[in-house]
Amino acid sequence: MQVEVAPEETAVLIRWKKRTDNYVLVRMKAEAILYASRGVDVGIIAEMVERTERTVQEGMNFGTT
Repeated sequence: MQVEVAPEETAVLIRWKKRTDNYVLVRMKAEAILYASRGVDVGIIAEMVERTERTVQEGMNFGTT
């Protein structure tokens, strides 16, 4: 899966990923988007963020319809 992320967006996502507060879901989504922006396979992304492939695909397709 490949998504396009601007450099400014990448910086924001990295900051979210590094946070240590209670926003676990946001951090996991930021991590998934960063992986997808690097062309990582959906199966690997799902494994890394502990979600199903279907959940990852649906999350990445949000707003593209």
